Amino acid sequence: MKRLLMLLAAVLLAAAPATAQTDAPIPRSAAAEGNGEFEMVLVHGLGSNADVWTDMRPYLGKVFTTWAFELSGHGATQPVLDPTVESEALRLAEFLEAEGITYPTVVGHGIGGMVALRFALDHPHLCHRLILLDSVPRQLGTDDEKAATATRLAEDYNRFVYSRYARLSSKPDITERIVDTALRTHEPSFTSVFMSTMDFDVTEELNGLSVPMLIVGSEMMFPSNEDSHAILEAVGFGHARALSFKRLALAGHFVMLERPVYLASVLMAFGVTAEYEFEH
Repeated sequence: MKRLLMLLAAVLLAAAPATAQTDAPIPRSAAAEGNGEFEMVLVHGLGSNADVWTDMRPYLGKVFTTWAFELSGHGATQPVLDPTVESEALRLAEFLEAEGITYPTVVGHGIGGMVALRFALDHPHLCHRLILLDSVPRQLGTDDEKAATATRLAEDYNRFVYSRYARLSSKPDITERIVDTALRTHEPSFTSVFMSTMDFDVTEELNGLSVPMLIVGSEMMFPSNEDSHAILEAVGFGHARALSFKRLALAGHFVMLERPVYLASVLMAFGVTAEYEFEH
């Protein structure tokens, strides 16, 4: 358990808060895909972009109309000043309003899951379901680890990013893709959002969240079924009011790239029926 939490801290570590926000253009990924009856908004993780969902979205299209929200400074979406988890959650709310999306299932990956969770906590009436992929409700690092992360980001950004993303998949082609995408991300945006997670902790708010929530955990985050409950407690989901869980075996952190068809089936089942019970 201790080794696993150290790995999670390494993946999700940040350093110091950032503030302020400026208006940003609507993400280039605003175009809807699919013609399903239900709505779904996909939020990628830090250092990724909207294209990470490309392989999966066609499988969702008969059930959902999907939008892929892109974080500022990622992919083709222009940066804003000092983006944070909180300011990106505000942009997400503005995006839904601009696109006329009324009551979607919101899916967030990694730190994108933090953005989705903050959005759902602030706007539960706008969120039909919440699905978090390898995401946590609080920062896991110690103060010393966060300070060390801040130093590494400032002094050797490229090496820091490479060292984190190079170990998130066991598949060489996927590793090459995610590392390349991360290194092409706007550096100030990556750093600012990453650092803002230092103070992110919504564990005490989870008991008040009425939106049905599904945690999808990769085998990398949940190595065995037997430890799943203990890991969920350890990373901060113990206070959750409405929580389901699904473990995806044979998958690294980027589950949408490694198992797109199966992940799509999981999202459809929960997004429509919320049928998953906790699997221990």
